[in-house]
Amino acid sequence: MATGRVYTAMIDGVAATTAIEFFFIACPTDAVTFIEEICITQDTIEISEQLALSLWRTTTDSSAGGTANTPNPTEVGNPAYGGTVRTMVAAAASAKTTIIRRESQNILNGWLWKGTYDDPILILTPAAATAGRMSVGLINAPAASTTFSGFMRFREIGG
Repeated sequence: MATGRVYTAMIDGVAATTAIEFFFIACPTDAVTFIEEICITQDTIEISEQLALSLWRTTTDSSAGGTANTPNPTEVGNPAYGGTVRTMVAAAASAKTTIIRRESQNILNGWLWKGTYDDPILILTPAAATAGRMSVGLINAPAASTTFSGFMRFREIGG
C-alpha cells in the first residue's frame, strides 16, 4: 500500500482564449506533495492545432489568482489537502522559474503525463518559494476560444 493521501484537482469545461495556467499548486508547510498524473483535454475544437504546454516551478505565489479549487480526496474520510490549488490563472501571473517539461501537442489528442510512485514528475517540499510551487499551462493562446477539461492527481505525505 502506498503512503500518504491522494487527491484530484479538476477543471471541467472551462473556456480559454489566452495563454493560461490550468493548475497552480503550492505545497503545505508541513508535508511533501508528489505530482503523479496530469491530463489536459479539450471539448470543443474539431480541427488540428499545435499547442505548447509547459510545467514549471515558480517563485510567484498565485494562491490568490484564478479560481479556488478544492481537491477531492480519493479515499472517503481523508482530510482536506493542506496546500493550495488554483485553476485557470492568468498565464502572465507566474514567473516560469524552472521549466520541468515543455511539450507541443495536437489539440485533438490532449496531453497526458503519468508518473510512478518511485518517479513522480515533481516533488514539492515545504521550503519557501520555488521548491514548493508549480504550475502547468498553455504557453500561447489557442487560435479560437477553446473549452478545456482535465485533472491533476497528487499525493500528500505528512501534514
